[in-house]
Amino acid sequence: MSSFTRPYARAFLEAAPPGYDVVSFLAAGETIARAIAANPKLRAFLLAPNVPREAKSQSIAALAAKANLDAYGTRFLQVMLRNHRLLEAAEVFKALRDANDARQNILRVRITAAAALTDAEKRAVEDAIAARTGKVVRSQVDLDSGLIGGFVARAGSQVFDGSVAAAIRQFQTQVKERTGA
Repeated sequence: MSSFTRPYARAFLEAAPPGYDVVSFLAAGETIARAIAANPKLRAFLLAPNVPREAKSQSIAALAAKANLDAYGTRFLQVMLRNHRLLEAAEVFKALRDANDARQNILRVRITAAAALTDAEKRAVEDAIAARTGKVVRSQVDLDSGLIGGFVARAGSQVFDGSVAAAIRQFQTQVKERTGA
């Protein structure tokens, strides 16, 4: 992550109007970031030093309107454009999502399971992690047929390993400790 992403995210949150819907901004902003990343001509247009700033600004305003971005969000994109940071918008939005999550005590978790989890199983995993961390857990589930059973949940550098393989390793360690083997 670039050194400027967190300051941009912090500035966005500090200047946002009371009750501002950051989640809606992120949805619209990430749509714009994906459009810019997927379109080499648009990136070249935004990078070109011979294109007037006003033309670039109008293009960003049109993209923002198409994505249903509000005035505050549009102004933020214009600031990023003016400071030559718009092409790194995806990084800024990730930092903004992280900062907003921290502000709301949300922990984003990626759960990897051997098979699809029912809603009840997913909720049980989220509740267990919430009990250990004291945070509200939001999860995404991925499947990995390489797991024998159970799950592995990752939240940043934290790993919650509830897999069968981890249970076997723990059992082996306990047996070695008790038997001195």
